[in-house]
Amino acid sequence: QISLAQTGRKLLELLMRESPNVVSRSRLEQAAWGDSIPRTDLLRSHMHLLRRAINQDSRAPLLHTVSGSGYKLV
Repeated sequence: QISLAQTGRKLLELLMRESPNVVSRSRLEQAAWGDSIPRTDLLRSHMHLLRRAINQDSRAPLLHTVSGSGYKLV
């Protein structure tokens, strides 16, 4: 069982629906905050927390950063 805050759940749900495709940062931000996207890099913080929650086996991480594109679950 994974314990996530509401924003983390929204991000994970979108990543799961789109897996194994890359989801852009802008699409993730839209899913998490709608039209009220924060000016800071809050997405990075939430992705860090999500990565810690779901990547129990560091030898085979599930959440990947795709440089310049976004994130994906594999």
